[in-house]
Amino acid sequence: MNTGFKFTTCMCAGSLILVEDELTGPDRQDGLDALLYAHTVASNKFPDFRAIDDWTQANKMAVRTLGATLFSDTHVSIPVSLPDSFTLSELLQRVAGQVVPSAASRSLLASLERLSRQDSASAPNELMRRHTLQQERWIRLQVGVMSAGTRMSVFTMAFEYGEPVAGNLAAQRFSRQKVNANLTVSGYQALVEQEDYDLSRATVISLLGSRRQEQVIELI
Repeated sequence: MNTGFKFTTCMCAGSLILVEDELTGPDRQDGLDALLYAHTVASNKFPDFRAIDDWTQANKMAVRTLGATLFSDTHVSIPVSLPDSFTLSELLQRVAGQVVPSAASRSLLASLERLSRQDSASAPNELMRRHTLQQERWIRLQVGVMSAGTRMSVFTMAFEYGEPVAGNLAAQRFSRQKVNANLTVSGYQALVEQEDYDLSRATVISLLGSRRQEQVIELI
């Protein structure tokens, strides 16, 4: 748990997810299962990180098939010029404030900072690298906040880097001059209605199988 905040942070495949501590255990599990299912479906349909628009649309539609109510897409205004150098945490800081409440934004930043101080071989960092980095150059990080009532705010940042990214991804410092493709930011908000999700729960659990234990790790 993040001391001083009302959230627990989980790595859910390639997503950094804040879970509000007020959520009940079943709601928390349903929400994480839904996000993992959406991430898995989108990644199976569009495994190439360069197809970011298709991937984000498939991710959003997968949540919808589980009975979630989707709200209007999140539009984020990014400054035209990136800083000369930045970490994922510093990049997130420029985006998160426009998407999530300030307390959640601070907690997301603290979580990435904590990951940056951990060994690159730690379980959360290995999981993050496996699902967030492709061919050591394409970065696609999804970030989300899950709050009471299983309401989710999710957004994805993606860009291509001009040289191999080695070691701890959360600690990597990127140079603006080596960002080869435009930064893409897109997201959505959704409400998972329990009555509707009841119809999907058993199928989702069956389809995900061992991924529910292997690809969801709580940050300590």
